[in-house]
Amino acid sequence: MVLHSVASRLAMGVVLGSAIVMLTTGGLLLVHTREQVLDQTQREYTALASGAAQRIQNRIDGVGDVAQVLAGMLGTRRDQAQGLIRDALASNPDIVNITAAFVPRDNAALREDDAPVARRAKDGRITLASRVGESELYWSAPWFIRGLNCDRGCWQPPFRSFDREQTLIGYSVAIPGKNIPVIGVADVTVSIEWLQAALGELEKTPHAYAFVLDGNGDFLAHEWTSYISTRGSTALLSALANGKGAPVRLTPEEGGRISEPVWVYFVPVKGTRWTFGLVVPERQIFTGVRRNFLVDAGLGALTLFGVFLIAILLARRLMAPLGVLADRAEHVARGELDFALPTLRGDDEVARLNRAFDDMRRQLAVHIEGAKRSARDQARMASELEIARQIQLALLPEPHYVADNGKLELYATLQPASAVGGDLYAYFMLGADHLCVMVGDVSDKGIPAALFMARTITLARTVATHARSPRDILAVLNRELCKDNDTCMFVTLLCGVIETETGMLSLASAGHEQPVLHAGGTTNLVDVETGPALGLDSAASYPVRVLTLLEGDTVLMYTDGVSEAHNDRQRLYGAQSLLDSVARVEEGSAPEAYVDRVLSDVDTYVEGRAPYDDIALLALTWREARSEGVRIDAAAHS
Repeated sequence: MVLHSVASRLAMGVVLGSAIVMLTTGGLLLVHTREQVLDQTQREYTALASGAAQRIQNRIDGVGDVAQVLAGMLGTRRDQAQGLIRDALASNPDIVNITAAFVPRDNAALREDDAPVARRAKDGRITLASRVGESELYWSAPWFIRGLNCDRGCWQPPFRSFDREQTLIGYSVAIPGKNIPVIGVADVTVSIEWLQAALGELEKTPHAYAFVLDGNGDFLAHEWTSYISTRGSTALLSALANGKGAPVRLTPEEGGRISEPVWVYFVPVKGTRWTFGLVVPERQIFTGVRRNFLVDAGLGALTLFGVFLIAILLARRLMAPLGVLADRAEHVARGELDFALPTLRGDDEVARLNRAFDDMRRQLAVHIEGAKRSARDQARMASELEIARQIQLALLPEPHYVADNGKLELYATLQPASAVGGDLYAYFMLGADHLCVMVGDVSDKGIPAALFMARTITLARTVATHARSPRDILAVLNRELCKDNDTCMFVTLLCGVIETETGMLSLASAGHEQPVLHAGGTTNLVDVETGPALGLDSAASYPVRVLTLLEGDTVLMYTDGVSEAHNDRQRLYGAQSLLDSVARVEEGSAPEAYVDRVLSDVDTYVEGRAPYDDIALLALTWREARSEGVRIDAAAHS
């Protein structure tokens, strides 16, 4: 069991600690490296996108310059328009056609020189024609109307030329007049194939691609040609609107037409409403980082394995003597104390432990014999305590009682905090129609309290046969307990006598807790004036409180083990909690329900810990209904 030894666990601890340090450091380094790589990459791709946008701008600036120069010349040389546009077209091979469209002099008598156009065929030949003969009236066409308002020049929307089978785009400038502001439009048209070619010439990483968007969000050019003339996705256009020139990260979850996270770099093309965009997959940016991290992680794993081997070899060598001690400890566990330990030189921790273990072995034999004697004595004492407990419980009546006429029912329980205790409950008949009930608490605990409790119950049964009032019972019982009470032990006792035909209950208290009355939907403490505890003052007297019980009324008698139960914060359960507990019992329930409810709530309050004091409970319920429903409550004093 190599991995169960201290040496192996020590080595594993060293390796685990080293691994935590390496992983933490490596994780922080990876995050920092990723941020640096992302920042560096963003600068590089931003520069690449800016350069591409600048090249596109330089290209279209040339087209704009041709249109601006032509517009200035045509303002004063309208009659030379055909020659001017032919010469301009011949001098600029990138231009497809040039139009000099003037406002007609006479709409009823159009002339071809009102809108001359020079066109370049695919083979390079230049031809002159006029837009006057076209099916659409040029002066009402959208491009002409927009051009009249472009005194500084503007780009027209792209359109498809079916003759050239190309997508073209025109740059229009208003032709100024002498007497009126505008007399026509100079329009220079180019093919956007050069724009598509410019995207392919970019030096970028694999899987990256570029595009150009117009002002309406449509693709003018795209390395994926199927996207040309289509509208950009909502996520892309939103990123363009909110990006403010900074790179934007898009994910498939945001609705873009992408299959993985990407970074998009936008650069506006000055002088146009176009935007150049460059899309770079995120995985492409971090490919080098991941590769380097995996290599470093592999080297780190090999290093940790080497550290583990060195640590386990050193630890096993240093801790070999502990293995001998562990083997001898197993002998001790089996009770085998006759063995020898190796002699270790030096005064280090292991040598001192070896000597201490040998001393312990010799002393343990002596202690074991003493422990065996103590165990026998404790077993005998436990047996005697169990016998005493059985005798004590035998002194108590049955927990459940129902009167012969069915009008009275009671339930009682006793829970000693230890094997025997000083709490008590008792009930017995006084004649044919009176029942005496008692609940008491002896001042001490353990065997002395149990003996005093037994004496109290025995005397109570004897003296009660000569009395009918709880006042007389307590007075006589007090005088008897005061005799020969050199230890000054005492007992608090609540005594009640109930007439089993009428429900009239007389109560007297010798320093005991006030009982609880649950009647008519309310729960209250019964205010019983108390006398001193029994066994202290032989001349004491005990006032009587008289109640008349109605149908369903229940009286609960208890000891201070209930009200003084405390939780881990040393807060007592208290009388109010007891009242709340009794109030939760449905009126008319059996007396056992009251006892069970209080015991359950007290156990919950102390959170299941062992009881601090004995607990005695007695619940008495009256079952007969009276038509008048009037409860008689009186106090009788001696």
